[in-house]
Amino acid sequence: MTMRYCFSAVFRIGMFYLSMPPLQRFMTSRQPETYTPDKSPSRGPGRFFSGRFFYGWWVLVLISVMAAMNNAFFDKGPALFLIPVGASLGLNRATTSLIFSLGRSEGAVAGPMVGYLVDRFGARRIMVIGTILAGIGFIIFSFAQNVWVFALAYLGFVAFGATMAFQDSATAMVVTWFSRYRVRAMSIREASGNLGSTILIPLMTLVIAIYDWRVAALMGAGAYLLVILPLMPLLKESPESIGLLPDGANEADVKAARVVTETSDPAEAGSEELQRLRRYYAGAEFTVREALRTTCFWYLMMGTVLRQVSRVGIDLHYVAILEWKDFDTSIAALFFTLRLGMNVPSKLIVGYFGDKMPAQIILGGGMVIYSLGLVLLLSSDGLMILAISAVIMGMSEGITPVNWGVIGNYFGRHHYATLRGIINMSYSWALLSVPFATGWWFDQYTSYTWPIVISLGAGVASAVIYALMCQPKLPTRLEVMAQG
Repeated sequence: MTMRYCFSAVFRIGMFYLSMPPLQRFMTSRQPETYTPDKSPSRGPGRFFSGRFFYGWWVLVLISVMAAMNNAFFDKGPALFLIPVGASLGLNRATTSLIFSLGRSEGAVAGPMVGYLVDRFGARRIMVIGTILAGIGFIIFSFAQNVWVFALAYLGFVAFGATMAFQDSATAMVVTWFSRYRVRAMSIREASGNLGSTILIPLMTLVIAIYDWRVAALMGAGAYLLVILPLMPLLKESPESIGLLPDGANEADVKAARVVTETSDPAEAGSEELQRLRRYYAGAEFTVREALRTTCFWYLMMGTVLRQVSRVGIDLHYVAILEWKDFDTSIAALFFTLRLGMNVPSKLIVGYFGDKMPAQIILGGGMVIYSLGLVLLLSSDGLMILAISAVIMGMSEGITPVNWGVIGNYFGRHHYATLRGIINMSYSWALLSVPFATGWWFDQYTSYTWPIVISLGAGVASAVIYALMCQPKLPTRLEVMAQG
């Protein structure tokens, strides 16, 4: 009964927040958009920014700030909470790992449903509701005195809200605003998230050491409710909603890319410039069913599943692994921060080349580098070697925006959130079972050797699958349209 009232209250608060004037125009269901700009004489900030600074970059800045805080408190925070929460509540490593892992897998299982809602109603509406849930969840989490309240707070509020707001919704909004610079924009968003962790993780470590993990949890509540939520009205659902086109593209150029007639001049139709424009602004828009029928989608999904298998156990237990190697908690946290810090330049570098190089090379190469980092982590207890391992593993995370950006590049933006949700659901079992199994193995054998070996095998397999991925073949419907 209490849960029902809580969710009802959150829903009503979200609806009230969304009814504020800056958001009123987006309260209706959103149908798949076409690239047809609004030519009304005045439509929000679009008219001003179209000639000066593309508003999509402002949207990206806002989402990046939000992602920085979400990354620190939800994505990376459990690695810091794992040991003190378990000690405070009298839980073993496996039980604590299970709850944190359930939180990650819960969002993945709900991925298709959330993705459908994002495609149907728009990303911002879902982001507001998710942010409120996450903020309330961190408040309840900070007062938990037993495993049941801990599980309720983290699974019922924090995990569900954070993944709803920032796993599918925020990424879908970036995909909607950018086409030519899609991977670059997603790289900036991902790098900002890791930059936030690099800055906030040491602060959280200090707060936990001086005060308590509960104070750090309250910091998370403040981040969601006092910083992220007030920024939501500044987000715009799509470039078309304010009279712009993706990337701030010129309307005439986009029209030229989309107009394909039988009487077109072959020389003009085959020009390098026109082909480039078609690739960015007249790309194929697969339906969900059409995408699922392609071999490419299944290679991408399997590569992503294996990548998650190789990562999730190591990510959650990384600090604990270094403590197992007889490093002090503060030193282990510094290694963790170093690894997160290397995410930032790597994602920016990969983002620049991600719009220019084949995704197969970037994804496969990144997983080879990650596997090398695991070899060093497994084989040495030396300070310098482990530092190199942290750098290598951090650099390999640069492929993350390419992993998700390729969905939009291959299959279009209209059903992006739904397709990503399906991929998220496909590896939900790994988010739950791998960290739990890693913790269980340590509880039984006080060793992380075999969990690291299994992660290494999954990383190598992921690299092979990614390398075999190829551009999807157009379905018959789109081939007919392309031929005029």
